[in-house]
Amino acid sequence: MNDSTLDWLLEENHPGVRLRTLTDLCGLPDTDARVTTTRALVVSTLEAAKDLSWMNEKILHPIYGLTALAESGLTRNDVPIDTEVDRLLAQPFDANCGDYMLLRALVMLGYGTDPRVEERLIRMTDTQLPDGGWLCLHRLEKMTRTPKSCMKAAMHAVLLAGERQKRGLPNSGGHALVQYFLKRRLCYRMDNPTQLALHARPGLRTIDAFFPIEVMRVSLPVLLEALAALGLGQASELQEAWNMLEAKLDALGRISLEGTLPKSYLPKERVGRPGKWVTLYAWLAYKYRRGGIAC
Repeated sequence: MNDSTLDWLLEENHPGVRLRTLTDLCGLPDTDARVTTTRALVVSTLEAAKDLSWMNEKILHPIYGLTALAESGLTRNDVPIDTEVDRLLAQPFDANCGDYMLLRALVMLGYGTDPRVEERLIRMTDTQLPDGGWLCLHRLEKMTRTPKSCMKAAMHAVLLAGERQKRGLPNSGGHALVQYFLKRRLCYRMDNPTQLALHARPGLRTIDAFFPIEVMRVSLPVLLEALAALGLGQASELQEAWNMLEAKLDALGRISLEGTLPKSYLPKERVGRPGKWVTLYAWLAYKYRRGGIAC
């Protein structure tokens, strides 16, 4: 990464990216003046931090609201979310993509050692299928044979594992999970190595630079960041994926956003133009691949 790209990520017009760049990419402590100032700016400008009405919504809105806070570098100390977290953790665990997306956000927000989170992680280990992934328990309970798992759940589970790894927290069942992705060269079918496991149009595929994540979709830079954090950055099975990521970099080391949500839970960026989030995740992936060296 050259200085101009780093300066671009650190611009104050995108405080969430700036905060994650300072802390995650450059490794500055929370006590650094730039970090504290930027954190205050995120709290005062991020819609999910200013307007907590998403807490009263059903289905996915609370998960996306918490993910917006987590992606922007905030924690439970910055926004009063304990009551909403209590409500969500009181709901049944179904081993689905939404459950793992929520657990990842909670780890990032500072709930990684919460006994209720650890209880769900035990349940996660107990329900892991032989191929290393998961299937919604409400579907699994109706089956008489052991099925294949769902890649969408596995993707969110590996993001969760990556966040726990960064914080020195244990990952039960992690070996089988990473093997799931290595056997598939990240995201290809095992019975047809040229076909993506998940069908979607260009811009919404697993190999594209799509952001932000959603329950049904995780993109190349984010997946590689998690796997690199888990120590798989040099795995030969992922070399093709790294080649695809490198091919997306422009002369300044930026990546153009190839797809996004119609209504993003984070400040929206324009498709077809250099995207700060996907660029940040790409360079975080390279950082962990190099063993933690970045800025």
